[in-house]
Amino acid sequence: MSGTDPRPCPVCGGQGRRLVHSQRFVDGPLGDGYDVVVCSHCGAGFADGIASQESMDQYYSGQSKYSYDASGGSESPWDFKRFEATADQVIPHLGSADARILDIGCATGGLLSVLRRRGFQNVAGVDPSPACAEAALRLHGLKVQTATFSQMGHWEERFDLVLMVGALEHVREARDAVRTASRLLAPGGLLYCAVPDVEGLPGFPGSPFQQFSVEHVNFFSLPSLDRLLGSCGLEPVKRARWTVEWRSGVTEAIASGLYRPGKPDRLSFDDRTGPALERYVEISSAGDRAIAALVESMRMSQEPILVWGAGSLARRLLATTALAEANIVAFVDTNPHLRAGTLAGRPILGPEQIAGMTLGIFICSAAFHDEILEYIRGRMGLKNPVISLPGLGKPRITVARRARTS
Repeated sequence: MSGTDPRPCPVCGGQGRRLVHSQRFVDGPLGDGYDVVVCSHCGAGFADGIASQESMDQYYSGQSKYSYDASGGSESPWDFKRFEATADQVIPHLGSADARILDIGCATGGLLSVLRRRGFQNVAGVDPSPACAEAALRLHGLKVQTATFSQMGHWEERFDLVLMVGALEHVREARDAVRTASRLLAPGGLLYCAVPDVEGLPGFPGSPFQQFSVEHVNFFSLPSLDRLLGSCGLEPVKRARWTVEWRSGVTEAIASGLYRPGKPDRLSFDDRTGPALERYVEISSAGDRAIAALVESMRMSQEPILVWGAGSLARRLLATTALAEANIVAFVDTNPHLRAGTLAGRPILGPEQIAGMTLGIFICSAAFHDEILEYIRGRMGLKNPVISLPGLGKPRITVARRARTS
């Protein structure tokens, strides 16, 4: 693991914890893995043995995948459906269209563009990635400041609504992040937080262990989210559990809430996160067996393949299955921050670099499987045989062998 000392619980600061799962990666940008644990004091779930906040800040500044470079920075229609749903939750609580709104971790500014189209012109964004800030200006005409939570501590401007959507699961120092956000509230201001809902993980498992990604280091239920915000002097105004469709057929549960400065009710022990994480591990382990069997067939055949995707799933499979022993010629990824690098000793290429190659392509992604397939077939016009994860597309385990003899 990256860290040597146990990480205090990000919700309550407690030191006691019990192990739920050990997650491992090869060549992980933030370390070789972590332990998923549950706090003995408050019941919150989090990743133990992770990189420092400084290292995480550097990663999101220089290697962020949230600039959507493959699509020119543009968010997908699925992203905008999610932004509209978020706007529906917060707008009824804003006093007027003159409300000052700040989106922390705004990526390329899609949510702010939706709020602006719905009449709120006084919007601002901040993100650690300069690439995201550039895309926000180019796509939406939004001026996004480049800063981390620690760099925002001296800001004097105050806002009527501060948004933290998909942010808290990514930060090691979660309480510091909430305190920074709450200090930016104007009198009567509201803080909105939305995170993956750990209670919903067993019902929407997606690809095995995908929620235990390189980047996700906190696992929230509504009780843990309330407790985190409560420890920072914030009380809930409205809370919700809902679902979003990230891509066609890829659904995820979300926990969200609007909070205001105040004295929260007694904060109770979270008895939901532990059982939900345990069930998620059980379901993911079962799904992993099918993936391991597919990978083993690729190892046994030793047919040369390309692996499309150099993210968390590929790095986990390299660490936990026989994928590293397959005859991988190269990895392929649209993320420009990964190209020209290596993974498990193989080069990471951009899509344009595989033109003319006729090898089978293993799509090592669940959430973006259909988009990658369309990229291969439609945008690039490649006829290479494709190997999909079990349950996606039409997996053809021996397809590379057939391609070689055709």
